[in-house]
Amino acid sequence: MHTLSDDAKAILLLCGRFRGTSEEDPLDLREYGRVVQWLRDARLRPADLLALEHVPALAGATGVSADRLQALLRRGVKLGFAVEQWNQSGIWVICRSDPEYPARYKSHLKERAPPILFGAGERSLLKGGGLAIVGSRNVDAEGEAFARDTAAWCARQGLPVVSGGARGVDRIAMSGALEAGGLVVGVLADSLLRASVSRESRYALSEGRLLLVSPYHPEAGFSVGNAMGRNKLVYALADYGLVVSASDDRGGTWAGAVEELKRESGRAVFVRMAGAVPKGNRRLIEYGAIPFPSIDAPDADPDRLAALAALRPRAQTESPMPLFARAMSTPAAPAQVREPGASSSATAPSKPAEADSAPPPASVYEAVLPVLLAALEEPAATADLAERLEVSRPQLEAWLTRAVAENKVRRQTRPVRYSRI
Repeated sequence: MHTLSDDAKAILLLCGRFRGTSEEDPLDLREYGRVVQWLRDARLRPADLLALEHVPALAGATGVSADRLQALLRRGVKLGFAVEQWNQSGIWVICRSDPEYPARYKSHLKERAPPILFGAGERSLLKGGGLAIVGSRNVDAEGEAFARDTAAWCARQGLPVVSGGARGVDRIAMSGALEAGGLVVGVLADSLLRASVSRESRYALSEGRLLLVSPYHPEAGFSVGNAMGRNKLVYALADYGLVVSASDDRGGTWAGAVEELKRESGRAVFVRMAGAVPKGNRRLIEYGAIPFPSIDAPDADPDRLAALAALRPRAQTESPMPLFARAMSTPAAPAQVREPGASSSATAPSKPAEADSAPPPASVYEAVLPVLLAALEEPAATADLAERLEVSRPQLEAWLTRAVAENKVRRQTRPVRYSRI
């Protein structure tokens, strides 16, 4: 049975939803952010609010009415019943002040990190890492095979797969990794309780190879808002993202990928470019997405992903520019935001994170060469390659000529094609 800390109880009372009607709406993320700021300034912990004596001062500083704060903090009986039910169903709860709370969420999302996380399964997987595999609900057979094969490759490489649990690419990737004996983290936008007791999940949960987590009530139904809010949590928990299929300029997969690519110090986002891919995949290259290398290549391993991620373009905040016109330097990682009462112990950086500190490339050619080689896993004509990467043909031909001279690319004739050596 998971025992709640007093800090967690206070946060749940302020932000959580319980069964039955409530006269007061729980605090949203922005309102809770003002509460956190006041607690820091006052050198208090969330648990100090349980006595209610600080409520008048808190109300005056945050603009949240004292009556509303008191009504929320007096829901102790409802909280007790809810926690008992969650424990009986195998659902545990952690809050932003708990030491188990993912450090990646605090450092990556800062004040937008969710105050409450519900979960089922192996809590040690909250440390994160691995590859976030996402994509459309309606995916074609080629995309489905790619998602499954890549997830199985992650399992063989010891890379956890992080996904959103939605129908389509998300579930295909999660199933593919689990079937191959890998580790999986599902960040759900709805129905955590139903997912945790499903036949597909029970065995992996019992083996400690699956973690299901959600910032929403375990019985919450689907909503577009929840699904969109979940996207950033998927990327934040992983080392890199991979978009298998995305609609052009619409849909949750597109919006989540663009949001991450525009984020300052966001995760590197890879995109499937081999074969017949949706237009949205090609458009994501304009925002700085990186073509995903072939998993069948001799050097296909996590170090290859780290090397490509280290050369990713700077975050895009305005209208997209051609891929190779952007600066290639990697911005420094943001400082981690501390919650009142949270542990200040530092988390050791993972191996992929260390790659971000590599020195910048000496030239644009050296910076784009890994992207070019990844796009040439299969033979391609200059015109097709220039269109796919959205770069001018003369510039591409200059890079190809140099790569051929360096024996990194092979030029074939009848018809003229280029391929990686």
